[in-house]
This record gives sequence, structure tokens and C-alpha cells, in this order.
Amino acid sequence: MDSLDHMLTDPLELGPCGDGHGARIMEDCLLGDTRVSLPEDLLEDPEIFFEVVSLSTWQEVLSDTQRAHLQQFLPRVPEDSAEQQNQLLLALFRGENFRFGNPLHIAQKLFRGA
Repeated sequence: MDSLDHMLTDPLELGPCGDGHGARIMEDCLLGDTRVSLPEDLLEDPEIFFEVVSLSTWQEVLSDTQRAHLQQFLPRVPEDSAEQQNQLLLALFRGENFRFGNPLHIAQKLFRGA
């Protein structure tokens, strides 16, 4: 996960939240061999999760290197088929089923323990 290391290791800014204690609840997650702390709200609130894990994030936030790294986890399409790869990404972010459900929806359910 070299291309994402800085995103996973940079400290998150913890600002005040509504509980009056000034700290957000964080949850430790293991992504590959890297342990990261993520805000509980990101993991458990579908609206927040899908606002962050979105096509606009893919297109506007991630670098080419980060997208290339993440694409290795997608189903394989012929190397010369950029259009087919784009259709796969659109289907993923639109919530379409991939045999047994949408991987992003399944991941979000697993994060919140549902």
C-alpha cells in the first residue's frame, strides 16, 4: 500500500464534537498490514461513508498513482479496455450488484457490524 501510506499515517485533526469532551471516537482498523484509526462516524454512518467513498473522491481527490494501486483490487478486464474499466468503476460507485452484492455496500455493513 505504498501509494496510500501517507494518507494512512498522517494524523487526523481532531476537533470538537457534540459530546462536550472535544474528542471524536476513533476505531482501529487493519488495512492489509497497516493499522489505522478512523472516525467511528465514517465507519458507521452510511451517508458519511458514501460521501467519502464516492466517484467524486475517486476522480477529484486520489492521484493517478493511488487510483492505479486501488485498481489492482478490482475485477480484471482486458488491458486495452479503458472503457470497460470505467464502466466497472461507475457500476461500483452507483451501487450495482457484483454477483453477491456491491463490494462498497458490503464493506460499509461490515464496518458498522450490521
